[in-house]
Amino acid sequence: MASEPEVGVGSGPALRLEGIGKRFAHTWALRDVSLEVAQGELVALAGPNGAGKTTLLRLVGALHRATTGRAEIFGLEIPGDEELVRRESTLLPPHGFLYEQLTGLENLRFARLMAGTKPSREELLDVLARVDLVRAAGERVGGYSSGMMKRLSLARLLLRPAPLVLMDEPYASLDADGIDLVDRIIDELRESGRTILLASHRWERAIRDADRLVVMERGRIVWTGAPAAWAERRGAGEAVAGTGREG
Repeated sequence: MASEPEVGVGSGPALRLEGIGKRFAHTWALRDVSLEVAQGELVALAGPNGAGKTTLLRLVGALHRATTGRAEIFGLEIPGDEELVRRESTLLPPHGFLYEQLTGLENLRFARLMAGTKPSREELLDVLARVDLVRAAGERVGGYSSGMMKRLSLARLLLRPAPLVLMDEPYASLDADGIDLVDRIIDELRESGRTILLASHRWERAIRDADRLVVMERGRIVWTGAPAAWAERRGAGEAVAGTGREG
């Protein structure tokens, strides 16, 4: 395996958002979002379709630019330090960043080359073995099932587990074995000191080991606290926001 990046930068929080808003045309996807995440913390995002979870993750990963407010990732500012932020974070998207005309092995090799490193075949096969895709390594990704594509995306994440890991619907399209695989990967990331921001409509699974739950509705944070406290509120009959799909 390639050497892992240094985890964390400085001693401050991994993430600080202040009054973040994001507008697409005439629609606000995020409104006045403020959030601080400590280094090494696992924060689960829950909310219905359109709540703003995906937009928030992409903004934190410097793939979107905020319309209002400011963000800091390990002390790096957005806007301003987008390129450095991208080096300190990695995003597991719900569906993509894969090239269907390439094989699974070629997708991983290309991803590493774009990151500035030249991986060995053995390194790539080792990662594919971890996600149970060695036998499909030479097949074009266009012929993969949705579950196999998700496993390949997980392999890409394992090749570059940056200090801040952003996971958007990591359990989607996976069977029971795949879901267990995601749980194992999250455990490994936590043990290595990574900070994780995880969005999922399967909030019960997402909070399995989360330090904190953040519930979003219509682009705003409407509740944050200990996962157990939210579970108690649900048990008391309060409506649960985290039951939608991607958002």
